Formats: sequence, structure tokens, C-alpha cells
Amino acid sequence: MSTKIAILGFGQTGASIGLALAPYNDKVTRVGHSAEVKLMKKAAAEGAFDRTEVKLPDAVRGADIVVIDFPTDMVKDALRLIAREIKPETVVLCFSVVFRTIYDWVHELLPAGQPFILLHPVINPERLADWNDTLQTPHADLFEKCDMVIAADHGTSSRAMQTASDLTTLLKARPYFTEPAEADGIFAAVEQLPLLNAAAVINTLTHSPGWGDARRITSRAFFRTASISMLFDEEEYFGITSLMNRENTARVLDEVIAELQEMRRMITEDDEDGLRKTLHDARQGYKLWLDQRTSGEWEREEKPEVPVSGNSLERLFGGKPRDLKDKR
Repeated sequence: MSTKIAILGFGQTGASIGLALAPYNDKVTRVGHSAEVKLMKKAAAEGAFDRTEVKLPDAVRGADIVVIDFPTDMVKDALRLIAREIKPETVVLCFSVVFRTIYDWVHELLPAGQPFILLHPVINPERLADWNDTLQTPHADLFEKCDMVIAADHGTSSRAMQTASDLTTLLKARPYFTEPAEADGIFAAVEQLPLLNAAAVINTLTHSPGWGDARRITSRAFFRTASISMLFDEEEYFGITSLMNRENTARVLDEVIAELQEMRRMITEDDEDGLRKTLHDARQGYKLWLDQRTSGEWEREEKPEVPVSGNSLERLFGGKPRDLKDKR
């Protein structure tokens, strides 16, 4: 019997999951949904889905697994809609960059005991330098050899944990288990801070009297900084993600403001040695991170591991993909 997996929204993550699961098409039926019909047809034509549904309730009805890949400001409405249609045993996997607030929504909107868990992919390092990439460009190898953040709260069922682990394995990623409060602290720093910093730089320049001339000679530095502002995680209510995680976002903003103020002091006081060291440390820190991120060789404290059986495929889809059956 085929496992029905409904993928809602399919930005880059959702559509990439659809592509990555293509080898298992004898065991899984991939159903896609998006309000953008052109995008939906394009993803289906590229092989990300077996069929698509224009209406969200039609996509999730009877699904064994529901994957939500919506912008943050659309997640609450999606939870409200699927609550009326999904089976009690349906596992809901939601990809997000904010965690505690969404778990609050889940407890409010989904039936008690509904298997649910939040995830976030750490994408393939080869994709980090795709400057012309967009949030709608799918890649079958997007998750390979990378961590999949799995943030479980105190009420997360073992069924949801196991399904998230099994899907992570099939995507050729590694489970990285954490809890919502820790995840919110991390993502405020590595996701929200770069976006807000980019917005601050763009607004400072575009609102300045000299922008009319300066815009003609903008550099690679401006392009790379400004382009970050397009990686927002909201469809309409821009900034809601930062507000949902306000304490952590305010904290990291305070930290970067303090760093900028110290750099300002060095410049105004002609502190050549201090500024040179600050910029040198930044360059070295970036080079070290890039080397570790590319190689996957990290020197970090080991996280407690949740036992994951090697029988992931059998549990999730009931068998191996056709082209792998003879490669045991």
C-alpha cells in the first residue's frame, strides 16, 4: 500500500523533498499543493510530485504524512485548515525558523495527541554560494550529508520523532536533535540577525541624500549584503518571525550594535591596531567557519542521540525503492 505524503507550499525545501523522494515512487504518492498554480505546475513537470491539488483540504485528506513548507506568516492558517481534514494518526512535519510560538499554535489548533514536530534543514554547502538561487529553486541533493534540525517539545510523540528521523535518513541527511528554546536562540543569530542587518544597510543607504549618485557605483560588497534581504521567511507580514522570537532577536541585535559601536570608537579614535585586529579576526572567523561548513568536520560538543533504527524505509514507506532492492 502506497504511503501518501502531502507537501504544502513547496518553496525550495518542500519541492526538494519531493524530488529527493522520487526514487521511492513505488512506495509513496507525493501530493503537492500551492496557491501559486504556475509554480505548482512547474514543480510537477520537473518530477517533484505525482499529482497536485489546488485546494489545501484536498491535498491533505487521507494523507499519512503532511509536510508544511509555508512562510511563517501562513503557518497558523495552514494548521487551522489541516486540523479539520487529517487523520488522528497523520504525522505533521513543519519546516520553520521559529519554534516555541508555533508549538503554542499546535497545542491550540490541532487535536490533542496529533503527531507533530518542527524541523529545519541545514542545506548542502555547495548551495550556499548560489547567489542567483531563489527560495523556489529545488534541488534533489539539497539535504545530502548535512544536518536536519529536529526540534521536539515536551509533548512530541514517539511516532512524530521516528517519522522525522526516517524522512531525514531518506533525504540523506543527519538528524540533529534539539528543543524549541535552544533552536529559537540559534536561529535568531544565524537567520534573523543577517536579514535585519541587511535591511538596516539597505535602508541606511537608500534613504540617504547621496543615494542618487551612490546607487550608480554600488559594489560587490553592497550586492552581497543587499541580496540577503530577499531571503525573508514571510509572505506578507514582514518581520513577524522576529516578533515571534523577540527576546532572542533583541539580544542578538544588542550584541551586533555593541560590536558596531566599538568599531565606530576605533575609527573615531584612529585606533589602527584595534580595527585591524577586529577585521582580521572577522576574516579568520569566516574562513574557519566556511572550511568547517564545507568539510562537515566540526569540533563541537556531542549532542545526546536518539536511537534511530536502520529500518527507516520500511517503517515510513513499507519497502525499498525499486532500483535499490538488489543493493543490500
